[in-house]
Amino acid sequence: MNYKDWKYWLKHLPWHLKWFVVLVLIRPIVDNFYYLKNISPFLSPLYIVGILTPLLAAYTLLYFRKKDRSVLDFLFGLWGFLIFFSLFFMFMNDPTSKTFFEYFLKLSMPIYLFFFLRLLIRSQRDLDGVLQTFLYSSLFVVGVFLFELIVNPIKVQKTRDLERIQGYYGDVMNYAIYLSQGFLIVCYFYFTKKNIQSAFERNRLLIFTILICIACLFKISHTATYGVFVSIFALFVLFNLRTNKTAGFVLIIVVSASAYFFGGEAIDKNVAPLLKTDIAVYEGKKSEERLLHGRVGRWKAMLEQFSGFPVTAQFFGMPLTLEDSYAEVSTGAHNDFVRILFFTGYVGVIIYLAIFIALFMRLRYLRSHQHFLALGAITILLLYSISTCPTLYAPMLYILYAVFCFMSLPKSVIAQSND
Repeated sequence: MNYKDWKYWLKHLPWHLKWFVVLVLIRPIVDNFYYLKNISPFLSPLYIVGILTPLLAAYTLLYFRKKDRSVLDFLFGLWGFLIFFSLFFMFMNDPTSKTFFEYFLKLSMPIYLFFFLRLLIRSQRDLDGVLQTFLYSSLFVVGVFLFELIVNPIKVQKTRDLERIQGYYGDVMNYAIYLSQGFLIVCYFYFTKKNIQSAFERNRLLIFTILICIACLFKISHTATYGVFVSIFALFVLFNLRTNKTAGFVLIIVVSASAYFFGGEAIDKNVAPLLKTDIAVYEGKKSEERLLHGRVGRWKAMLEQFSGFPVTAQFFGMPLTLEDSYAEVSTGAHNDFVRILFFTGYVGVIIYLAIFIALFMRLRYLRSHQHFLALGAITILLLYSISTCPTLYAPMLYILYAVFCFMSLPKSVIAQSND
């Protein structure tokens, strides 16, 4: 989808859907005002977006209905019931605080975003329009990063003897989200534009994107994002080998040679310090609780705490204990599966895992380029879930759930998109 097609698509979207595309477009700018909340929440565009998004999504869901149903709708509906059930008990524990209201909006976000996007994503064209919008929004992020890289870092944090830059964003996950999803989308469009653009045009954008991503990886020093980037790149090479064996082998040779001649020193300087503790654990010099920057020890302690809850709370979530559970059901878990376990119990985790099984089952209906995009989106969500909580980051769900909603379409609609 070129700019002219994207503009035409956006122009003809009804307003009850168009607002979301505008939100995706301006979200990186809005996120730069994160710290205004310290002055007043009423001055923070991020707070305003956080309130308007569920309200507008709820309006659309109330007045406009989708005609088709899928197994993913059923599973998200079940998970949503458990989420609102747990939120009710969180409200019972803390009914008058602003904190509950903030967590209500954040913790319910995966549900209302998924069902809203089921209304927006009705075809391949709608999906491509949202993906193209995300790439346009990423230009602002690239501009901020290049300013920090070339002119002066805006904000620097120390982590494991390394400096990481994060701009005016709340944390480095903002850069990580646009890096990982932007790279996936560029690779996806590389496949879809095979018969539209010349090899030179496609390779030029791809090489520029890879260079920006590598520079950003070295500057944000985020271990999970290294894993995500390498995984997407490996998928890209694999799917290239399927469609064009020559290009795939050339890519492997070029990357291997570059890594051999130029990558050693950069890896020693930028990657090795991040893995220093994990290596010490494998060598027996430190306890296994120190794995993943101490997260394994945290998870063990949390799971031990969880096992002491009443049976009802273990099956349906910690909020049923009527204890303060804000830290455990949000980013404090540093693992989305542990977070969901605390939030919605064993039943919620089983349903969440069933969503992934359903997504993998839908892969067989997709063509090669769609298969790559879907598998890349699932990979991003799974890998980030190990050490972060990706379902609490709105810009990440905008794209991942858009892809999942395309996969939820009837087989006949997907087949038309394949023509």
